[in-house]
Amino acid sequence: MSVDLNNVSQDYAKIIQSADLDKEISPLCNNIDDMLARLDEFETLLSSVRAESNGMMANNVCSILGFSESFDQLRTRIDGLEQFVSAVSTNLSEVERSVDMAEEELHVTDYSIKGLLLKPLKAKLTAADPLNSVSQPRSNLVDGEYQPFEVYKSEDYFGTPQREEEPAAEVLVTPSSS
Repeated sequence: MSVDLNNVSQDYAKIIQSADLDKEISPLCNNIDDMLARLDEFETLLSSVRAESNGMMANNVCSILGFSESFDQLRTRIDGLEQFVSAVSTNLSEVERSVDMAEEELHVTDYSIKGLLLKPLKAKLTAADPLNSVSQPRSNLVDGEYQPFEVYKSEDYFGTPQREEEPAAEVLVTPSSS
């Protein structure tokens, strides 16, 4: 066993003596140095970004806090705008329904100038004949008079407009020569 141990130790000694450690370790050291340099650059970049971000936060937090007072007013205005858009949409649907009824009453199906002008007149003449009338269409008329529906008022959603006071006319006084 001691002979085998001697042989093995001599073999390892030959391998270690024949190996050029500088040649094998040098690329590893170069890679480690390169990685350390890149890590140092990254750390510098990171500290720069942190400093810039802290500066931006310090500046912007103050302006954000200053804006918080206006934020409630802005939120209220946005809510009012959403309600306004909803009301306009409802009114538009109502106007479309009213126009559809008027077209049905006047029997308008042709949207050319000739159709828009002559068709309603012709329909009035035939509607006067009780034998020709089949059924009464939906109508916008109440007691023979058109009844418009209530349309939104922007003051309900945005308040009354504030008029700027007109500046008083300035009177220039020049010294008179007597």
